[in-house]
Amino acid sequence: DGFPRTIPQAEALDAMGVVIDRVIDIEVPDEKIAARMSGRRVCKDCGSSYHLEYKAPKAEGVCDACDGELIQRKDDAPETVLDRLAVYHKQTEPLKDFYSKKGILRIVEGQEEIADTSALTLKALED
Repeated sequence: DGFPRTIPQAEALDAMGVVIDRVIDIEVPDEKIAARMSGRRVCKDCGSSYHLEYKAPKAEGVCDACDGELIQRKDDAPETVLDRLAVYHKQTEPLKDFYSKKGILRIVEGQEEIADTSALTLKALED
């Protein structure tokens, strides 16, 4: 997710005089993205978020906060994730070359822990 997502959008930003001094690309293999997203669950009633591997509820399929039913959002279904990744590779990935040519692209290898990825991202912004 993010903006711009396409070369024409990036060119439109340039034409409007929007100055971008850094672009961060957090790289995570497609297989890991699919596994992370398809493991997410959300409570139908209160909206609490869970993950089957990283933040599992105490009882399978039941929200810890309100005892509501946990569901998988349509956006997190494996087939939807794979479709979204295909769109990313076709439309958004070319932006890496666009911004690399401008010398402002910084690539961060996504880590298992959010704090580790955040630290690498902050370092990339300083470089």
